[in-house]
Amino acid sequence: MVQWLFPPCNFGFKITLRWFSDYKIEGLENIPETRPLLIASNHLSNLDPAIIAAALPEAPVFLAKKELFKFSVGSFLLRSYGAYPVDRRRADIGALKWITDQLVSSHRIAMVFPEGTRSKTGGLLKGQSGLAHLAITTGTLVVPIALSGSENLQNPMKVFKPTAILRLKIGRPFVAKNASLRPTREMASEITTEIMIRIAQLLPEDQRGAYSNLIDIKPTQTVTI
Repeated sequence: MVQWLFPPCNFGFKITLRWFSDYKIEGLENIPETRPLLIASNHLSNLDPAIIAAALPEAPVFLAKKELFKFSVGSFLLRSYGAYPVDRRRADIGALKWITDQLVSSHRIAMVFPEGTRSKTGGLLKGQSGLAHLAITTGTLVVPIALSGSENLQNPMKVFKPTAILRLKIGRPFVAKNASLRPTREMASEITTEIMIRIAQLLPEDQRGAYSNLIDIKPTQTVTI
């Protein structure tokens, strides 16, 4: 994938974040130099991929809802930025294979939003199992990220004036136990829960949503690096 559009967009967006937003990042030291990497974040707005990408050391790839690729020009631009379409109404095997190839063959950084959709309340939604399958089958390091404040940037045009108080907290990387095995449904479910708990622990209490009462659970299927 040639992401010719990402460098100028990322450069310009970093400048607009500095001009219009109170944007603070905590935990940059937790992003390892090892590649590939899976970035796992909560999801509050359409601008989340760009906000998170602005904190990363290189251009990431990510999945975006297929409805955004409806028109050829938009599809071309999104792909040139680093996005690939995913059908959120079903288990999209094609999208999963694409991002697996980006990790295994191209050793990329991939952003994944395990909730599968934007939270309209600001609280963390129940996680979907796609990220867990990737973590298990590829053995890739996962870096949890918690983003707050972007819920006020729902309109994509806000990319030109992202006025908000944005906080990005990056947690310590971890791996799934029994990596490279064929994941069972139970294993994927347990690892999904642990991934979401790791994100919830980084969020303010009022944004932990479905995982508010689970943050003290000790991980048994994932190991902090």
